[in-house]
Amino acid sequence: MSAEPELHGRSVFILNPSKRCQINAHLFTRLVKFFLVNGYRVADTISACDIVLVNSCCVNPQKLEDALAAVEQAKAHGAGKQIVLFGCLPRLPGSRLDRAGLICIGSTELDRLDSIFPSRISIRHISASRLPQSLFTPSQGLGYDDYYVLIAQGCSNRCSYCNINRSKGRVRSEPPEKIEAEIAAGLARGARQFALLADDCGSYGHDLSTDLARLMERLFALGDDFSLKLGYLYPGFLVNHFDALERLFATGRISFANIPVQSGSQRVLDLMNRRYPIGTVLETVRRLREVARSSRLCTHLLMNFPTETREEFLQTLAAAEQFREALFLHFSDNEGTAAASLVPKVPADEARRRWDLASDFANSRMPGRAFVITDFNCDAPYNVTRARGH
Repeated sequence: MSAEPELHGRSVFILNPSKRCQINAHLFTRLVKFFLVNGYRVADTISACDIVLVNSCCVNPQKLEDALAAVEQAKAHGAGKQIVLFGCLPRLPGSRLDRAGLICIGSTELDRLDSIFPSRISIRHISASRLPQSLFTPSQGLGYDDYYVLIAQGCSNRCSYCNINRSKGRVRSEPPEKIEAEIAAGLARGARQFALLADDCGSYGHDLSTDLARLMERLFALGDDFSLKLGYLYPGFLVNHFDALERLFATGRISFANIPVQSGSQRVLDLMNRRYPIGTVLETVRRLREVARSSRLCTHLLMNFPTETREEFLQTLAAAEQFREALFLHFSDNEGTAAASLVPKVPADEARRRWDLASDFANSRMPGRAFVITDFNCDAPYNVTRARGH
C-alpha cells in the first residue's frame, strides 16, 4: 500500500492482532488505506504517531483477549493521541472494553471515518481488492492472489456460540449491481479468481429479496473466463437451494467453498442452533463432489462443544471425510452467548484426548488436508506439531 504525498505530516501506528479473518482484514485494509491516500504515513512506533489504529476480532475468547490487550497497549503508550478501535469489539455487548479515550468504529461503520477525519478522498471511494501481507495472514482456501469482493456483513443465523450476530446484527447485503461492477473492474485489471466475502455467503440477499445463487448467476453472465471462491457458506443454504447450486457448481467455476458443518451429531447441532439435517447436508456435499470434481469443498468442525459425548465427537470425525479439507477447531465459551451457559462442559483431560484423536485421524485419514487448531495464534496446527514430537 502506498500513500499520497504527505499533506500535513501526520502519521498512524497500526496494532493488528487479527490478521486471519478475511472479512476483517478486508475492512481494516480499507481503513488503513483511507489514511494513507489522504496523506498520512505509517509511523514505526506509537510514540512517533498521531493516531493509533487498533483492529479487533471477537471470534473466540482468545482473540477477544488479544484485542483488549492491544487496546491497553495503545492507551499505555499512546497517551494524548487519538486511538481508533475498529472491528467487532466496539459493538460487542457485555465485553470488558473501557471506551474512555477511544474512537470506536464497528465493522459496519466505516463510513463514519469521513465525518471524524475530514479528508480529500472519501472512504466510499477506497477499495481493498487485494490484501497485503502486512495486514492479512491467509487461511483455508484464500490467499494473496485472490481478488476480494465484499458482498455482505452480518448474519441471518443465530448460532448459540457465535459473536458475529451479537456484534454486527442481521445481514446487510451489497446491491448486486455494485458487486457486478466490482467484478467487472477486476476483470478489466486482469483478475480471474474472485473471493466473495461475507460473514455468511448463504445469508446474502435476505434483506434484498434475492439470494446467493441468483447473484452468482448474474456474475457468471459477465464472462466465462473467471471463477469464484465462497469463504463461508451456511450448510442450510446448501440444502434449501441445492438444485440451483448444483447447476452453478457443475460449471466448474466455483473453485473453493467452505461449508462449515461444525458437528456430525444432530443433537449437538440443535444445541448450536444450527437448523439443518446433517445427513442431508453430507449427502448434498457428496453430490456436489460428483458434479464439481475440481472444486475444493472444505469444512470447519467444532470439537468439545458443551455436553458433546465421545460418540458424538466420533460422528464429527466421520463427517469430515465427505470434504477435501477440514479444520477441527477447539470450542471455547464466548461470554454472553447461549452456549456459554450449557453444562456439563467437556473436561479438560477428555478435551485433550480428543485433540489427540482428531490429530491421529487427520494425519492418517486426511494427511495434508485436515488440521487441528487448538490455538488461534499458533504458527503450526496441533496435529502437525504433535507429529513432529513437539
